[in-house]
Amino acid sequence: MWGREMRAGLIFVLLSVTAGGAFRAWQRGHQERFDQIVASLVARDAVDLMHSRPAAPTDTLAGTSHSVAALPSGPHRRATAGAPLRPASMDVDQASADELVRLPGIGPSLAARIVAEREANGPFGGPDGLLRVRGIGPKTLEKIRPYLSR
Repeated sequence: MWGREMRAGLIFVLLSVTAGGAFRAWQRGHQERFDQIVASLVARDAVDLMHSRPAAPTDTLAGTSHSVAALPSGPHRRATAGAPLRPASMDVDQASADELVRLPGIGPSLAARIVAEREANGPFGGPDGLLRVRGIGPKTLEKIRPYLSR
C-alpha cells in the first residue's frame, strides 16, 4: 500500500504538527510572564538612567578646577545628552563640557581636557585648534568637524 518513504514522511509531518501545537500552547501560557519581564527591564533601565549621573565631582587639569557633575556617563550617555547634534552647530570656543561630550568620540574626560586647555591657553580659533588638546588627533578631529562651526 504505502511505501517506507511515505510512512516516514507522514510520521514526520504528524510529529511536526504536534510539536508546533505544544509549543504554541506553551507560548500562550508564558506570554504574560514574558511581557512582565520586559516591562520590569524597561523600568529598571529608566531608574538606572536617572541615577547614572555622578553627584558633583570636580576634576583638576592644568591647575584649573571645573565641575564635571552634569556629564552623563555609561551606555546611555548619548541618549541622555540632549537633542541630536546638527551640522555646524557647536562653537568650540564657547561650548561647555556638557555640550562637548555630545560629539562623537568625545567622552567626559576628553571634554574636561578641552575646557581646561581653553581656560589655560585661550580660545582655539576654530576646529583645527583642538589639535593642541592631548587625545585629539586628525582622525578624531575629522569625526567631529561636521558638527563644529567656523
